[in-house]
Amino acid sequence: MPKVDDAIEFSTASPIGIDVSKTGANTSWDYSKLTKITDGVDEYKASYKTPYLLNFGFTALGKKLRDTLGFSSFQLKNIYNFYRNDSKSFRDVGVGFQFAAIPLPQSGKHSDPDEIFVFPLKYGNKDTTTFEVEVPISAGIRLGSYYRSGTRMTEVDGWGSITTPYLKNEPCIRVKSTIVGLDSIKVSTPSINFGQEVTRVEYTWLSTSERIPVMKVSGTVALGNFTPTSVTYRNEWSQAPQVTADFSVNNTTIKVGSVFKITNESKGDNLTYTWSITPSSDVKFVNGTDNTSENPSVVISTKGKYTVKLVATSGSVSDSMTKTDYITIDANSNINELSTGMSWGPNPSYGRLTFTGDVNACPKTIQLYTVDGKLLKNSFVNSYDKSVDLSSIAEGMYYISWVDAARVRHRSKLFIADN
Repeated sequence: MPKVDDAIEFSTASPIGIDVSKTGANTSWDYSKLTKITDGVDEYKASYKTPYLLNFGFTALGKKLRDTLGFSSFQLKNIYNFYRNDSKSFRDVGVGFQFAAIPLPQSGKHSDPDEIFVFPLKYGNKDTTTFEVEVPISAGIRLGSYYRSGTRMTEVDGWGSITTPYLKNEPCIRVKSTIVGLDSIKVSTPSINFGQEVTRVEYTWLSTSERIPVMKVSGTVALGNFTPTSVTYRNEWSQAPQVTADFSVNNTTIKVGSVFKITNESKGDNLTYTWSITPSSDVKFVNGTDNTSENPSVVISTKGKYTVKLVATSGSVSDSMTKTDYITIDANSNINELSTGMSWGPNPSYGRLTFTGDVNACPKTIQLYTVDGKLLKNSFVNSYDKSVDLSSIAEGMYYISWVDAARVRHRSKLFIADN
């Protein structure tokens, strides 16, 4: 049974096609195909936290049923039911509302509580109880009353297991309740006399793992035939998001300096990402991506095996995927790496490469190669500032080559970063 400060989520479902005829001992009820319509929360407050604290002390549970009910001058607002729970029963002990014509809190205790469940609940047990409550309607003086009275007949008519979209094969009992009651309002000023007889049948599946029914079907009976009108079932519709991290590359063996793209295959809503590739010293994210991009582009300048890790996050929930030694970087045989013989930089270059050192050793021209050995650019070195303009070259890894004054050819790796 529920407790103070419980906020228990449920969903409503379409009553169309709901069959409640099967019951008895060791019954398996399968409602896994319920079609959800809306979601809600049963919130149970201590009575002193509601507008009706004076009537129910500190031990009752207040559950808000509706914000409004009815129409025009018959409209009720802020409608609460109040319950108590002990070893004998779970019972409705009072009601509170605000009457539209008189917007002051109205509340009243049952002179005869409505025992919703009489304990113990055992298969075959039957109980018949009565209930009655009068809620005075007042605005400083007594103006009238709201009445509710009737009879509740309950029977534990089945036990077994139930499957819903939320639970599978949950051990449970089923309680059938038939409620015949009369709701009425009598007010002298303004003059209102209104009454409505209400007869309804409820089928409630209870388990020891949930504090509200696993499922409840309410409806009417005409000529012995039950017609379901509402279905609710325990659900967690705002549960933490599900996140699964995963990724792949088309080819896990890649040439030194080749740009490759990692394809993100993570599942979840509103995800953010964090990538790490180790060892990291010769790893660079390129083409406008970084270690938080969904599908990063990467270039690695040193041969070896590299481990890739992805952390995918949605809100407070994360999942990670680590693929050890996932990427193999092979040496490129088309280019031989030799000592540069002088200083040059920066590397990565952001559009311009500058040589420093012995002016006589500075090259007159440089050649820029792709990683597969294709000549991309043959440029004169500016004699004034000993630099080369590379602003037209796309981001990535390349090789530069030049011949110094001693006719020694030099080759080296060069990264070009996004300008």
